[in-house]
Amino acid sequence: MNLLARLAVKTSAAALVLTLVPACGILGNLNHYQVSDDAALGAEAYPELLASETVVQSGADHRMVNRLTQRLVAAARELDPAVANQFDWEVRLVEQDEVVNAWCLPGGKMAVFTGILPIAGDETGLAVVMSHEIAHATLRHGTERLTRQDLLTQLIEAGAEAYADDAETKQQTEALASDAAHLLVSLPFGRDAEIEADTRGLMYMAHAGYDPRAAVGFWERMSSASGPAPFELFSTHPSDERRIERIREALPAAIEAYEQSLGSR
Repeated sequence: MNLLARLAVKTSAAALVLTLVPACGILGNLNHYQVSDDAALGAEAYPELLASETVVQSGADHRMVNRLTQRLVAAARELDPAVANQFDWEVRLVEQDEVVNAWCLPGGKMAVFTGILPIAGDETGLAVVMSHEIAHATLRHGTERLTRQDLLTQLIEAGAEAYADDAETKQQTEALASDAAHLLVSLPFGRDAEIEADTRGLMYMAHAGYDPRAAVGFWERMSSASGPAPFELFSTHPSDERRIERIREALPAAIEAYEQSLGSR
């Protein structure tokens, strides 16, 4: 491809992205999936993801994970019944000491890896990360992301068709526009979703009787264990500093809810 052709591709891609980015501001919490679709997607993926894993069936950690999940799900059902009551919640403790992770699929299917337990420290520390994961499910971030990806793909394909004069230019334009849309649209939405899940998760753990102030210490330990993080602009997650700052801002309301939950017990 000669210089003039490359310039045409870049110009077409730039014009397409400049059209896309403002339009994507309307995506917000747009979700073309039904809540029942979340449940179906999670139920289908869950056994596949666990098929090759060693699931812990007994012991103190197994009991703790199940106990805290029951309490957090009860809080989610109380605070967000329209979504949480439509999910068949499940959790599995997976024996992988080298994996510092926990996740919740759309529809409430969860896994906790044993590698995260030392960083959690205790039940309240683990409640921080599990309430965050439960919030991703009740806020329906998974199917929101699928909706956004579907719409971006359609917009990019239609836009490239309009801007490009030939098949090669169209292909190159789509590739460049996709990369730009990932950086300028998908990643910022992903970071916002993490902050949203943090904030909602604090309320779940507070209503479940877990002290939300433990969230600051947990994420500080996660930051230390993870080592240097990528520059926020290129990450699906907010920087550790911004995450902790936003958690601190949300703590007063969560502490009030926590104290009320203690009074009602």
